[in-house]
Amino acid sequence: MRDWWIKLGCFLTGWNYDILKNCTEASRKKLKKYTSAILILIIIWSFVGFSFAQTYLQAGTIKSVCIAVIFVIIVIQIERQIILNVGKNGWSNTARIIIAIIMALLGSVILDQIIFKDDIEKEKIAIIDEQVNSQIGDRTRIISEKIKELRNSIDSIELRNQELNKEIASRPVIYMKSRSVTHVVLRNDDGTITNEPQYTFNETPIENPRKKEVEMNEKLLESQRKSLQEYNDKMLSVESDLRNELKAKKGFLEELNAMIKILSKSFVALIFYLILLLFFIFLELFVVFSKTDKTQSDYDLIMEHQLNQKKLMLEKLVSDS
Repeated sequence: MRDWWIKLGCFLTGWNYDILKNCTEASRKKLKKYTSAILILIIIWSFVGFSFAQTYLQAGTIKSVCIAVIFVIIVIQIERQIILNVGKNGWSNTARIIIAIIMALLGSVILDQIIFKDDIEKEKIAIIDEQVNSQIGDRTRIISEKIKELRNSIDSIELRNQELNKEIASRPVIYMKSRSVTHVVLRNDDGTITNEPQYTFNETPIENPRKKEVEMNEKLLESQRKSLQEYNDKMLSVESDLRNELKAKKGFLEELNAMIKILSKSFVALIFYLILLLFFIFLELFVVFSKTDKTQSDYDLIMEHQLNQKKLMLEKLVSDS
């Protein structure tokens, strides 16, 4: 069981298990400290990543788990940048401190938005009211213009149909004139034969074609009246529809603004946020503090010794050449 824990620690930190086997208990204890710190970060950031994916990315369970795994991998790789440093590296520690502060801010913000979920929802009601008041004017103007356009079109078509119906009432039937030609063979006095054309004129009664235009207009009127009714209904429910649309969109920045307003109004919420932020910062810097400890383990000494020996060997090769 002990070897299993040590191997897990070597896997997370990047330490060499074969070298660690020949080291003292002090190195193993230091590895356990690193492992515990990383495991705490893994637990917290996996929860943060999973919650962030489900809340703001609208991801399913499988995708949320995948995003949580990505968060964990990033955390492990960041911690390894410090743990695997050989010797003292001030720039690396400074960069890690900056990253720790950024990660602490992100983590505390995401967790606070989950913890203060109900308070944020209450604050968002006031924010949504402001958004509705600012957007409803444009929305109603667009609908009103469409209603006006449809009414003008309907009035125009109805007026046209009235004129057509008057014409149809006065002339329900019209006559189509046609002419047909037949040739009659006539024998002349001198015995010659000629073909004389004879013309026949006919008038065929047909239904006034204006009726078809009226029927087409009626279908168009039916469609436009239906659209007009829909836009009238939208006008009546424009405020509730807009409010529902704004509620359906759950934005990270929108909830962040609500969170900032809560912190600015509530001293208790501000204190809690600062405590959570400091907790994240010190947790993120735990590995850095452990690495900057002046007391080095024999594992660190072995790594530095191997590095120094390799440098001497390379310098000797260069001088000999």
